[in-house]
Amino acid sequence: MIQMQNNKQVCTENILHITSGEMTANALRELLPQEEILPFNEAMCEGEVHIEIFTDEFYRLRAAAYGVELEDYLQKSPGSFMQNRLKDYPVLYLYFDYDMFCTVNIITLLAFLEQSGYSGRIKFHLLEADGSVAILDTWPVLLGIYEKCYCRVLLKRQRFITGNELFDKGIELYLEYKKRNNRIIRYIKAHSMEEQKHLVRDLVLKFADYGLTDIAAARFITACRDEKR
Repeated sequence: MIQMQNNKQVCTENILHITSGEMTANALRELLPQEEILPFNEAMCEGEVHIEIFTDEFYRLRAAAYGVELEDYLQKSPGSFMQNRLKDYPVLYLYFDYDMFCTVNIITLLAFLEQSGYSGRIKFHLLEADGSVAILDTWPVLLGIYEKCYCRVLLKRQRFITGNELFDKGIELYLEYKKRNNRIIRYIKAHSMEEQKHLVRDLVLKFADYGLTDIAAARFITACRDEKR
């Protein structure tokens, strides 16, 4: 339950609020200043993954995916908190938007909850894709299929139907994203003469349903241009 107190929203349950990133976490802290809010600082659409989530090998692969030192990665990873504190929260509220980037993170998070045997209640809040906490829809999440989904989609790069239209669309986009000659690569090749900063902007806007960041866009451009040399 959420009640108002001194014009601030206050939860009356022991809830862990998990957001898609720091920007959303900061926006939520304005509304719920007394609550535990954990940004899910991952970009699971990048690099390789390990079957056992938030383990040493998983951490090693994720640091490599981001091109950072393991120690730097661990400072922002939600893994330690999830491993050690999850049992303290009988209720989880998840705040993610509707792009591919968020979908792959959600699948990873839910798969971890299954691996860890989490038995609490989970409520999903679908957000506007602008870093705010403008909620578009809310629904309960039932665990049971997401570890299998994670293995099929992120490890084997195969289709999996969850029955959730939002998640299923994100999975299809992810499988396209991981192809060697995906839609993004083809667009870059078709606009190879465009200046990089303009091309980055175009990619972020044109492929908004992927949740493409400027860093990821620049990486794709660099890879394409290196390939031509």
